[in-house]
Amino acid sequence: MEVIYRISYYAGVQTVRLLHRMGRFFSVLFLPLWLLLRRAIKALGRERDDRIREGVAGLRRRFSEVGDRVRDAWKRHPLLGVLQVLYLPIAAAKHYKGLTRVTATLLAVACSLMLLLGTFRYWGRTTYALALADDEGDVWGYVAEEAVLQSGVAMANERLGLFTAANALSVSPSISLRVIRQAAIWNKEQVCDHVLSQAGVAVTEACGLYIDDTFYGVVNSYADGERMLDGILAEHSENKPDVKASFVEKVDLVEGLYPENQIVSVQTMKESLMTEAAEEQVWEFREGDELERIAVMNGISVAELLRLNPTAVDGVKDGQKLLIRRAEPHLRVLVAGTVQYEAEVPFTVERVPDASMYEGREKTKVKGKNGRSLVTATVTYLDGVEQSSMITEQEILEEPVTQVVAYGTKKKSTKGGRDFAWPVPSTRFITQYYSMSSGDRHRGIDVWSREIEGEAIVAADDGKVIISDYRKGTSYWSYGKYIVIDHGGGCQTLYAHCSELLVKEGQTVKKGQVIAKVGNTGRSTSPHLHFEVTVNGRNVNPMNYYR
Repeated sequence: MEVIYRISYYAGVQTVRLLHRMGRFFSVLFLPLWLLLRRAIKALGRERDDRIREGVAGLRRRFSEVGDRVRDAWKRHPLLGVLQVLYLPIAAAKHYKGLTRVTATLLAVACSLMLLLGTFRYWGRTTYALALADDEGDVWGYVAEEAVLQSGVAMANERLGLFTAANALSVSPSISLRVIRQAAIWNKEQVCDHVLSQAGVAVTEACGLYIDDTFYGVVNSYADGERMLDGILAEHSENKPDVKASFVEKVDLVEGLYPENQIVSVQTMKESLMTEAAEEQVWEFREGDELERIAVMNGISVAELLRLNPTAVDGVKDGQKLLIRRAEPHLRVLVAGTVQYEAEVPFTVERVPDASMYEGREKTKVKGKNGRSLVTATVTYLDGVEQSSMITEQEILEEPVTQVVAYGTKKKSTKGGRDFAWPVPSTRFITQYYSMSSGDRHRGIDVWSREIEGEAIVAADDGKVIISDYRKGTSYWSYGKYIVIDHGGGCQTLYAHCSELLVKEGQTVKKGQVIAKVGNTGRSTSPHLHFEVTVNGRNVNPMNYYR
């Protein structure tokens, strides 16, 4: 490797030395030639500059001489001066023949270019077209293709209100191929105007309204039509700056010739546009129907069906009517933008334990109150019906008040291991609790509600009916119609003030079985159930038997 390195190093050094020698040799050889060439170029440049300066000086002398001759001729007679001036170009051409030839050549080239450009522009604005001529051979228009003629005739029939083949106008001109300027080619509107002008009906310049390229009606002018459409959009957007209204359908105003009997006022046209083009459709839901099948049968999606019927998300009942299609006007308006409105902020509920209350009981300590907020949302409406809404900002104006509910955690004692059914399933409201104090003795609880009369009373537990009676003239007359059930183990329950007794003495009942109806019999000021529990002949608190 060391040998190879030395050989490479030696070869490189020798190559550099050789190049340096060759550079010195060629510089010595070609330097005089280069200097000589530079001097020759400078000499030629000076010679050319001298010729140019001499030529300019000669022109100045010639102009001076020509000026003198013109002045001398003018002094002799003004007409001679004018003739002298007219002769100057001829004299200049004879004296400067070379310059004249160059100038003539340049002018010829410029004229040729201008002629070529004009030719291109002329033929670029021409094209082949179909000439339409009447029976006498007079051409009345040009079209790019026959379809334009047919579209124009169809448009004329549409404006005339002639939609059937039986009474429609037909135009059959003779057609030939011509080369004409592109600006002379007609579109379908121009063909339509010509056909209408030849139809023999009273026509005038007006403005037609087209919805999705279908003719709808005519107003007097384009300004009237534009003002009407802008008014409809303004009404839907309520002139709010952050809301933009637009038409769902494609709407065009086309000026041209229209039959005079087709023109209506702006108000009439507006009322017609806002009338219903499609009637409302409903579907009566029957048991066994499925939303997917209903949507498919009516050509809509399930999402669209749910959007039309928001309550259907929670289920549909038998006989419920589902909206399949809303009534839509001829011209639908889509409104989208940002709106602001005030909304309620629901309060939250905080549940706190309370060891002083029995399990199952609750008490509201702080009543909740909804707050208020200013909502900014991006919304979309179609003909006034909300399609989508997305809240982008919400500013709290009034904070909601959290509702605090205390719930009981105190365990209830259940004598004999019993856990009774609540005697009146329709309500758990108690107007008077059990109390055996000397000032306020009450042997049971009173269950009441505003519409409790006639509601069912059920057996608190399995047992045997030992009393089902209305004992007038006895110490129990204040109970009115009442029932006593023996549950065994010395435990009995009593149900008083009933309006109707549904079980008999000696009958066995099950827990939760309906045994009577709530009433107002005996010593009672309003319909309610007086419910007692006795153990071994002594009254106990009924609430001890409910968890």
